[in-house]
Amino acid sequence: MIVSLDSVYCSHLYCRPVVRPDDSIMGVEIVANFVGADAPVRIPTELLIPHLAPEQHLELFREKLAVIEEHQGFFITRQLVVWIHINEIIIDALINNQDLYIRLKALPFIELTLSESFSDLNSGKTNLRLAWMMERFPLVLADFGAGDATTKPVFDGLFRRVIMDRFFIQKLLSGRTFTPFMLAIIGQVSPFCESLLVAGIDSASARQKVQALGFAAMQGKLWPLVPPEELSSLFPPHEGLVH
Repeated sequence: MIVSLDSVYCSHLYCRPVVRPDDSIMGVEIVANFVGADAPVRIPTELLIPHLAPEQHLELFREKLAVIEEHQGFFITRQLVVWIHINEIIIDALINNQDLYIRLKALPFIELTLSESFSDLNSGKTNLRLAWMMERFPLVLADFGAGDATTKPVFDGLFRRVIMDRFFIQKLLSGRTFTPFMLAIIGQVSPFCESLLVAGIDSASARQKVQALGFAAMQGKLWPLVPPEELSSLFPPHEGLVH
């Protein structure tokens, strides 16, 4: 996808590994990097996304779906979860576009992530968009602790998984109260979802600090992004094959 602001940027899709404490790969998140068309300058995705028009949000979602469809045999064989981010625009399109709905429904290993900033998230199950979605697709909260929402949607059982916000984690990581605080959160949230994941694990020391706390999996810069065509590099030869 091409986006024009003060310069022209092209989207490039990558897979962000999500790794269990035993080093096995739980799945990958499909993410977009935006790079200048005329110069190798990368703009942070979080700065560009707010400037996308609704049709560009949909185009990017379709690009991600196309990559997942192309590699679905790999994901199925390796029994991987694939995460893809959605917002209000994507949900409205899924409600109103049967072809898009059918495409997504045909990929049952996908889980859909959304942010705490999602419109009216604090209404929980009474949010009609989310109520419609949770009956049809597994939802994941991508940034629990970001400070933009209450715990109501989590305690309403909207989400299959909850991912701790990376900035929240990195802010607290060096503090003496980090471990008891995380254990308290895990104890509160675990009954209302299938598993908790933690983002923002950018170093071996950060990994060591969270590894034994009870999170199902971790993600961060410690595990670099991988182009879709290099997915097999995440696995040693013959590992993870279903016989």
